[in-house]
Amino acid sequence: MIRRPHRRIPRGFTLIELLVVIAIIGVLIALLLPAVQAAREAARRAQCTNNLKQLALAGHNYMSAQNTLPGGIQFQYDYNSGFYWTTGSILVPLCQYMEQVPLFNAVNFNLNMYDQENSTISATGLSNLWCPSDPTISRLQNIPGGLLNGANLSMYYSSYGGNSGTWLQLPGSTDPFFNQKMAQMNGVFYYIGFPKNIGPGVSTIGMADITDGTSNTMMFGERAAAILNSTDQVNWHWWTSGNYGDTLFCTLYPINPQRKITNMGSLAGGGDPYVLSLSSMHPGGANIAFCDGSVKFIKDSISSWPYNPTTGLPQNVAQDGNGIWFITPGSPIGVLQGLSTRNGGETISQDAWQ
Repeated sequence: MIRRPHRRIPRGFTLIELLVVIAIIGVLIALLLPAVQAAREAARRAQCTNNLKQLALAGHNYMSAQNTLPGGIQFQYDYNSGFYWTTGSILVPLCQYMEQVPLFNAVNFNLNMYDQENSTISATGLSNLWCPSDPTISRLQNIPGGLLNGANLSMYYSSYGGNSGTWLQLPGSTDPFFNQKMAQMNGVFYYIGFPKNIGPGVSTIGMADITDGTSNTMMFGERAAAILNSTDQVNWHWWTSGNYGDTLFCTLYPINPQRKITNMGSLAGGGDPYVLSLSSMHPGGANIAFCDGSVKFIKDSISSWPYNPTTGLPQNVAQDGNGIWFITPGSPIGVLQGLSTRNGGETISQDAWQ
């Protein structure tokens, strides 16, 4: 009788071998995960750059048609309440140049943006106004009593705002220092008062008024919603609102102040520093669109005017009793602040910020 050969039973892994394999896999994942995250962030940053390029191009197309940029903060009469209220943002008239002509045509510019008839505009979200690295920006929120008739308002938000310069001014029509305050508005978008014909809103700033050079003057920049607390995320960065802190920023504080300054203070009329400042969820800085149409990533380390570590306020900037801003003579301006003025006459070297 022929004997069959003995068949060997395969040996399994020992516990030590299994642990070694698991450890090797864990190390490989730990090595690959940062690279995957970096690649995803690079893609998100590229999309954010593209969003800002579209905004800058829309601004140029608007200027070609109107000879000026859109107006910043505007007041419009509300027939229901009998008062003037702030109305639409710079982003609303730019819709017609961002492939949103039907949305622009749906706006009734004869009525305030927060009348019931315009409520569908705020409830329409535009993905090219959302930085993909800002995780909360694309949420639709319900604002209790947000409409002028007291009804709730549905609102989408914007990761981007227009450059209003180094500081903010909002003079009343009867302010005795109205002209001085208007002259201090050194950005490219700002308060334009009570125009007789609101229309889609125009300012007095055209290309010829940007005497510092279009490549050295900011037009749009990032403001991250994710750095705000939950209440501020609902109440600020409304995409249809022209208010400071919604679709306008200033450079009173540095880029990403939440990373650079503790004990953050607020000057009179300065508002919430986190709401008003340039900021982003990108590591190390924020994307900025300039008036020449270019988009550059500006690092957190860019030169800014000095801050008092105790108060968190600029050391060389203050307001007098009449609300007029002033800078201590001989004190440094900062490259960041110089890039936010349209006509400051600052000499800024390209290698100081690029």
